[in-house]
Amino acid sequence: MAKQAKRERQKLNRETRRQAELAAARRRRQWRTGRTIAIFAVPLVILLVVFQLRSSGGSGGSEPQRSFSKPPAQTLKPDTTYTATIDTSQGKMVVNLDASAAPKSVNNFVFLARKHFYDGLTFHRVAKNFVIQGGDPKGDGSGGPGYKIQAETPPNGYQVGSVAWAKSQQEQPGTASSQFFVVTSPAPSPGQGLDAINQQPYQYGIIGNMAPDSLAVAQKIGALAPASGDGKPTKKVTIKKVTIAEAPSSTAGSTTPAAPPSS
Repeated sequence: MAKQAKRERQKLNRETRRQAELAAARRRRQWRTGRTIAIFAVPLVILLVVFQLRSSGGSGGSEPQRSFSKPPAQTLKPDTTYTATIDTSQGKMVVNLDASAAPKSVNNFVFLARKHFYDGLTFHRVAKNFVIQGGDPKGDGSGGPGYKIQAETPPNGYQVGSVAWAKSQQEQPGTASSQFFVVTSPAPSPGQGLDAINQQPYQYGIIGNMAPDSLAVAQKIGALAPASGDGKPTKKVTIKKVTIAEAPSSTAGSTTPAAPPSS
């Protein structure tokens, strides 16, 4: 009986060890399986999170959007003044946007700026003693956001520091998309430059006017005109970003406009 009991205990011990080894083996398999799933799942989750952030305008909504199926809805606030800071590789330019006299025009510029449309684009054209022109996603004067609007033209023409929409000569007065120009200089001679665009009916939709202390930056870019006098600047000028600021105002003040060449 003692020997039989001993054998039973030994058999029971062996079975217990076997069950313990099987359980340990199962735990190892489960751990390896979990580790394998984690190796593949974690990067997938990260990719999904990044995709969701970009789709929902994450990271501060800073991804440029440069193609639209239709013009923007009118969203400017009443009794509000708007300014734009154009941060370029040559310095910052502050533009007083003429929301009271040109609401459709300013609304378009504000919309594109807040969609980061202009971030990373260039001033692709410099005309000596006349204008600098930018806002073209193609960088050659032929690009735009995929739509056009009819912007307001100025009642009193353009002046040095005016900021306005560029267009081709064949397009109707006030036609605008994304390309804009800044008048940098008085007419070098009668009938040229600024004088040439100050003929009625005024052709270019007005956006606003350079703040006086910003005009020097525009003229610095204007000094990069090519030897031909009109074309790509001799040094690349990048628009880093355009920031819009708004402030309540009981009198939505208007500003003086500007005039450019064709897109």
